[in-house]
Amino acid sequence: MIDDHHDRDDGFLRVAGQAMRTSPGPAAVDALGWWDLLPDLADPLARAAVFAVFRAQGRELADSPVLAALLAQPYLDRTAVVSGTVLAATRRHSAGRGPVWVLIGHLGGRSLLFDDRRRGAFLVDPDDVELRPVELPGRATVHEVSVDLSRRQPLMTGTDAAQARARSAYLGRVAASSEILGAAERTVELAVDYAGARQQFGKPIGTFQAVRHLLAWARTDCIALDNVVDRAIAQLEHPPARYDEVVKALAGRNGRRACERTLQVLGGIGFTAEHQHHHHHSRVLLLDALLGTSVELSHGLGSWLRTTGTDPGYAQATLLGEVG
Repeated sequence: MIDDHHDRDDGFLRVAGQAMRTSPGPAAVDALGWWDLLPDLADPLARAAVFAVFRAQGRELADSPVLAALLAQPYLDRTAVVSGTVLAATRRHSAGRGPVWVLIGHLGGRSLLFDDRRRGAFLVDPDDVELRPVELPGRATVHEVSVDLSRRQPLMTGTDAAQARARSAYLGRVAASSEILGAAERTVELAVDYAGARQQFGKPIGTFQAVRHLLAWARTDCIALDNVVDRAIAQLEHPPARYDEVVKALAGRNGRRACERTLQVLGGIGFTAEHQHHHHHSRVLLLDALLGTSVELSHGLGSWLRTTGTDPGYAQATLLGEVG
């Protein structure tokens, strides 16, 4: 059963990766029929296929609005709005300007969803927002969004908005973690290939113990994250408390650590504009900054464990799937 599960997920990942290598991100997502799967996340096969796209996107550095679409889906599940016609903006705090709305991926004529915790969720036509492109490495389209919600009527408020918000956060953090995993895995592949080809003292550097240790540690970081993301996807319908924060915190830490270790293997070539490593590393940093950084989430989880008196064994039990 376990082998069947992994074979299935690997199959989804191969198909998604091939589609993204042959077509630009949005076209690949359309060709895969990804939008049609969003309302069916309760189905294990649909769920596996949906999240495989994020991992493939990290590996291939594809650029699409899948994260924004997934963030919007829990709100659409409670309305008559059709899936795929709405993207959700995320809110992050800027040290200089305070809260800032951010959109990942091209809007493509879709409506935008904004969730204001105090007032509820709002649906806004694309003509009523202002998009300002943000130039970042990582080959991802990023816009800051300006919108006036003061005179608008919310799409939903109260309990419905709170439930959709919690579900959206869980889906978004697991999806971002899956994409971080894909990007980090690709840096390991790049470093392994380089270590096998680059020679010093007449030998491939991959034969040197220090290099082998770096590659082993980076691979271990990815395997640990793979297991946690897999568990989060499996528990999508009944997740343990705050498990999305655990997953995202680990993803940010392990993803950055894998990138840093593989950069040590690559040396100076990893810094060059022509090499792929810095794009994957930048994608990891971008995703870590969304929906709570690894530092922010770790501190929040630590405070929660301390102030609530929750069993310190929570983290280990959650990773093993014993909490639920």
